[in-house]
Amino acid sequence: MQISEYDFDVIKVFKAGFSRINGIKQPFVLAFLAYIIIAILLQTILGLFFPSTPENPSVINQQIVVILSYPALVPILVGIMMMAIENGRDSNKALELKEIFSYYAFAGTLSMASLLMYMITMFIPIMILLFPESIIALADGTLGSFAMIVVLFLLLAVVMYLSIAYIFTLPLIVDKGLGAWEAMELSRKAVSVRFGKITWIVTLLSIVAFGGVLSFGIGLIWAIPLFFVTMYGMLYNNIFEEEA
Repeated sequence: MQISEYDFDVIKVFKAGFSRINGIKQPFVLAFLAYIIIAILLQTILGLFFPSTPENPSVINQQIVVILSYPALVPILVGIMMMAIENGRDSNKALELKEIFSYYAFAGTLSMASLLMYMITMFIPIMILLFPESIIALADGTLGSFAMIVVLFLLLAVVMYLSIAYIFTLPLIVDKGLGAWEAMELSRKAVSVRFGKITWIVTLLSIVAFGGVLSFGIGLIWAIPLFFVTMYGMLYNNIFEEEA
């Protein structure tokens, strides 16, 4: 699939997102709440087999729990994304909560893509957490402190880039029938066309979400649907040549 040239005004898209969530906040909030509840229950159960407590934390067990959760949780998350995408294409279509459970046929590919993205974007942070003494020793010895800081900064910059660049991977698998790596690469190439602007819109949406948390969760009533509608109902449809 070829990526067409596209552009957008960050502020206009941000404002349009607020206007588009009028009347559709409830299904997105309920869908995300269902996702959170299922995630908590599932990861609590998995945590019994792979324990990690504040007194005895295990980074490895934490990662195992996250990865084993993918087949059950990722299709639900994609279901919320697809709610936004379908609403962007036809705003008159009713949003039904049950639709978030409609994508388990793609669980294998979605889980593989999630695992690949997780390994690529989280490998460096996890290595730092697992082997902090080795990192410090490397800085004191082979590279030197300043060089090590520069290397870590560059590596983390790559991680940040890929974290944003892969943001459309999961819906591409469902919507376009792509394989895991194919969807990851298409998302990365598409986002790279306007990486700066997409980074800004993600930053603005993250600030709104953070404000929602600080407001004792009340602001999340707006922040959750705003994120999905803006990123997937509007930008995804714009980028991948679907009418929004």
